Amino acid sequence: MKSYINFLYNGEPVHIDFEKEGLSPTTTLLNWSRNNGFKEVKEGCAEGDCGACTVVIAEAATDGKLKYNAVNSCILFLPALDGKMVITAAGLVPETHNINDLHPVQKAIVEDHATQCGFCTPGFVMSIFALYHTPDQYDDPKINNALAGNLCRCTGYDSIRKATKAALKENKEDYYHQNEAILLKALQEIETDSLKIQVGDQLYLRPTLIDEAILMHGEHPEAEIINGSSDVALKQTKHFQRLPALLDLSALRQIKFFEKKDNELHIGSGMDLETIRGNVESVFPALYDILSVFASRQIRNVATMGGSLGSASPIGDLLPLIMAMDGSIVFTGKSGKRTVKANEYLTGYRETVLNSDELIYSIILPLPQANETVKMYKVSKRTDMDISTLSAAFRLKLSAGKVDYIHMVYGGMAAMTLHAEKAEEFLNGKEWNEHNVNETARILESTFTPLSDARSGAKFRNIVTANLLKKFYEDSKEN
Repeated sequence: MKSYINFLYNGEPVHIDFEKEGLSPTTTLLNWSRNNGFKEVKEGCAEGDCGACTVVIAEAATDGKLKYNAVNSCILFLPALDGKMVITAAGLVPETHNINDLHPVQKAIVEDHATQCGFCTPGFVMSIFALYHTPDQYDDPKINNALAGNLCRCTGYDSIRKATKAALKENKEDYYHQNEAILLKALQEIETDSLKIQVGDQLYLRPTLIDEAILMHGEHPEAEIINGSSDVALKQTKHFQRLPALLDLSALRQIKFFEKKDNELHIGSGMDLETIRGNVESVFPALYDILSVFASRQIRNVATMGGSLGSASPIGDLLPLIMAMDGSIVFTGKSGKRTVKANEYLTGYRETVLNSDELIYSIILPLPQANETVKMYKVSKRTDMDISTLSAAFRLKLSAGKVDYIHMVYGGMAAMTLHAEKAEEFLNGKEWNEHNVNETARILESTFTPLSDARSGAKFRNIVTANLLKKFYEDSKEN
């Protein structure tokens, strides 16, 4: 157990002993960077929405190579960097540190006039740099998705997309390609033991083994559980709350897995959403589609399915789909593992059946069958980077034109994610046609009693609840 971290910053070693320096363990990478003179890392929103603070985190992957992920430094706590490498716009050509010696990404930004005021530019550069080190066939939709977490208010996105294509087409080895073996060796030499950081009355725990995490959870039940901190960090950065105790699960390799077994996906609670998204496009299109509009790539690179479920949000994010598929959630605690149905997970507003000594271990998600139609919809003011007003997941099986079963699960319509049971019962056994769908829509309009809030009124939500079923009906005809 240690109270310090070691990492590389633009190729240079950094050592931080939080207790000796009296540095809060919830210091964000953004604030530490700027306080140490790295002004190219900008602060725009301090909540992971604008992308101005984007940096790249590189770490050793299971294939023995470096994996490069764009992340929001404004909501990333320093302990998460232990054993990793941070790269900023100023570190793309560290072999010379010559301002005239531009990286292909920076060169493309200049030549395609993809910058104006320049405030957002370092963040865009780093998002594109991450793509530069992530081989793929990047078409317009993939580029748009990768840059959805970076906002620009003056240059215009066309020139930025053009620069992105030019940089990716260059395909020229850079410093990090050429020195991968050296950088990997430097990272592998860093001791990455469990962390226990006590600075004043603030405690930060970061175990490396699941049994250790369970023990820490029992000893410190007051500690708030995080993984990517993409949600909890906002309590500090936006609401200025002090976080007295945190249990960070991001170093637990035992909960970072993705496996396909017997027509099911077994997903570790610590697996990041972007990796999940990259593995489900062909086997579970509905999950791929909803993950594609889940926050931004920077957020998905650190956010996890376990974190999404652990928040027990009434919107649910991914929970409506898991419930519609009759999925299961595996818990682990002092008494071992136990499995509960996702439909039994929530008991009330942000309340669950999770025992006080338990952690979410994994999610078991059945795959859609050939004779099923599965869709999930998110309703929000913007397609990308916006909180859902409401969400809905549908699962339908027909036999000879009649409904064998239909699952309709809604988030954002009550204190917790719920099945529309009356509507499901009405449709079961009936013809799947426009008349019956319209009758069911009328039932849906009076099924829930949602609240009115800043995002929407209750009446709007009820209308959209019914309209989503009609949309699903039209989409199902294409299946």
